[in-house]
Amino acid sequence: MVIQYKTPGVYVTELDAFPPALVGVQTAVPAFIGYTEKAVANGQSVELTPVKITSLADYEAVFGTGYKPVYDLAKADTKNPSDVNFGGVPYSLVPADNKSFNLYNSLRLFYANGGGDCYIVSVGSFKTEGSVVELTHLAAGLEIIKGQVGPTILAIPEATLLPDQTSFNTLAQAMIAQSGAMQDRVALLDVWGTQTLNQKSPTFQDDFGTLIGAFREGVGTNFLSYGMAYFPFLTTSIVQSNELDLTSYNLETTNLALLQAALTAQVDMTYPSDSARNKALKDQINAISAKPAAPVGAADMPAYEVAVSEWRKSMAAINQDLVAGIAELGTSYKAMASKLNVLPPSSAMAGIYTHVDTNRGVWNAPANMSMSSVIGPTIKLTSSMQEDLNVPLDGKAINAIRDFVGRGTLVWGARTLDGNSNDWRYIQVRRTFIHIEQSIKQALDKFVFASNDSQTWTTVTSMITNFLQTLWSQGGLMGSMPSESFKVRCGLGSTMTAQDVLNGYMIVQITLQMIRPAEFIELTLKQKMQGAG
Repeated sequence: MVIQYKTPGVYVTELDAFPPALVGVQTAVPAFIGYTEKAVANGQSVELTPVKITSLADYEAVFGTGYKPVYDLAKADTKNPSDVNFGGVPYSLVPADNKSFNLYNSLRLFYANGGGDCYIVSVGSFKTEGSVVELTHLAAGLEIIKGQVGPTILAIPEATLLPDQTSFNTLAQAMIAQSGAMQDRVALLDVWGTQTLNQKSPTFQDDFGTLIGAFREGVGTNFLSYGMAYFPFLTTSIVQSNELDLTSYNLETTNLALLQAALTAQVDMTYPSDSARNKALKDQINAISAKPAAPVGAADMPAYEVAVSEWRKSMAAINQDLVAGIAELGTSYKAMASKLNVLPPSSAMAGIYTHVDTNRGVWNAPANMSMSSVIGPTIKLTSSMQEDLNVPLDGKAINAIRDFVGRGTLVWGARTLDGNSNDWRYIQVRRTFIHIEQSIKQALDKFVFASNDSQTWTTVTSMITNFLQTLWSQGGLMGSMPSESFKVRCGLGSTMTAQDVLNGYMIVQITLQMIRPAEFIELTLKQKMQGAG
C-alpha cells in the first residue's frame, strides 16, 4: 500500500530482511479409538468427540480407568488348561462374560514407551449393558477423527477384538484409506487373530501362514505406503497382580460356592484343621459375598452405590487376609494379570514413534529399539520365519518384534505395507515426507490470494529453502551439502507457464534426497597370507 504523507517530517519504514519462518508440524500425535469407562469433561459428554490429552492422568480424569473382567473358577481340562491349584486340584480361570476391552492398558503401554500428546475418541462405554467391540462403533470413531487437524497416527488396539476377520479387514482398509486421503497421518495395524496362535501346536506353521496371508489379503491394495503393521502380540508387565482382588472373581452363587470350596480345601491342606489360623481363614472365606443386586429404579441408585462401596471395602479387607494366608490365591491373581497383559503392539509402537521423533528425528527408522514394560513377544520369531514377513512377494511387509538373548525385545523391521515401492518402502521416508508436506502446506496458506509475482515466488522459495536447510543440518536429508540434498523452484518459465499465472496457479517444485536405513549389513572378511602384498 502506498502511504500518502500530509505532514512534513521524517518517516521511518522497516522492511523485513528475512522470509517468513516455517515451523515444522508435530510428527507423532496418535489418535486412539476405542471403548472407555466414561466420557465426561466439565460435566458434558465427549463420546465420539476427539479429546487431546498429555498424560495418563488426563485420560483417567475424562475417560476413567480400564475394563476389569471377572473370572469363573473352572476345573481344568483339555480345553481350559490349568492356571492355579487349590487343594491339589488344577483350576482354570475363564472370563465370566466373554468380553474384552484393552484401550486403557494400551494407553498405559503407550506412555511406558515414550508416549506424549495424543487424541482419544471414545466410541462408547464398556459398562453399558451388552456392550461388545463392534465394527460400527469403531468405524464411527474413525470417521470422527477424520475431521480433526493434528493427529498423525491412527491406532485402534481394540480392532483385534472384533469378532471376525471380515470386520477387521473393513476397519483396516478404512484406516489406510483415510490416511491416504488426508495425507497427514499413517495407520498402525495389528494382525487380527494373533492371540489364537499356539507355537507349541503341531499345526503352528500352517496356522501362521494362513493368518499372515489373511491379513495381507485383507488390507487391500490402495494407499499401502500409509500403513504399517507389526507382529506378534506382546506379553507385557502393564497390569500388576496387586491390582486384582476377590472382586476379580465372579462371586455369583454357583461360582462363589466353588471358589469358597476350593479355598477351604487349600486351607485344610496348608494348616492343621484344629488350628486357630485354619479357623480364622475359613471365617474369612465364608464372609465372601456376592455384589449387591442392581436397583430396579433410578430412585434406588444412591443406596445401591453406597452398598457397593461398602461391599468393595469388605472384600478388600477379606482379600488382604486371605492373600497373606493362602499363597495360591495370590498365584491366581498373577495368572489373571498374565491374561490381561497380552496386548497388541500398535500402542507400544505409537510410543516408540514418539520417542524416536522427539530424541532423534522423524527421519530415523523406529527400529532396533527396545520396548519398555514388555516381557517378550507372544511368538518367538526366527530369522527364517521373518524372511517372508519382511520381504514378501506382494510387498506387504509386516514388521517383526523379536526377542534377542542379552538384548531383550526389539522392534526388528521398518517397512510400510508398500514394500515393493522404491519410493515408499520405508516407514521413515513416508513419515518424513508427511512432515515436510504438511509443514510447507500450512506455511503456504498465508500466500493464498497473495500477488502471484516474482516477489512472492522469491519469498516462498527462500522460506522453504531455509526450512529444508535446517532439516538437512539436523541430519534429516542425505547429501554432503544442501545443494545435493534438495532443490526448490518456483517461477515463471521454471515451474509455471504464463497460462498458469493467468489461471491463478503458483506451482512450487521440491526435489528431496531422503535417508534410507542400512537394513542389510554385509560383513566381508578375507585372510591375508604372511609376506603377501
